Amino acid sequence: MKINKGLEVTRNIKIIEWLKTEILSSVSALYDLMFNGARSTDEVVQDVLANIIMTTYLLSKRLGLKYSDIDNKIKEKIKAAIIEEHKIEKWYGDLSTLKEHIKSRE
Repeated sequence: MKINKGLEVTRNIKIIEWLKTEILSSVSALYDLMFNGARSTDEVVQDVLANIIMTTYLLSKRLGLKYSDIDNKIKEKIKAAIIEEHKIEKWYGDLSTLKEHIKSRE
């Protein structure tokens, strides 16, 4: 029984490290794509961004959080940034649009 628990802990640590590496690799790929002039409409850019989001959710689960915990934290951060009149909200209204997008998914 103890050996199995130890293996599970080791396996969890290994997957956490892999997920962290995956996030870093994806961010690096995004920087490379942007540097080389890829457009936001390019499927490869969308793929990389989706991978970053998906991997972040998976990492949060491995760290003991629920997906809904992350969703709630995102909502809190959006609300706070809107109240604080973050520049991206003042200039483009992106946080309000994101808030509405998240609300429409519920």
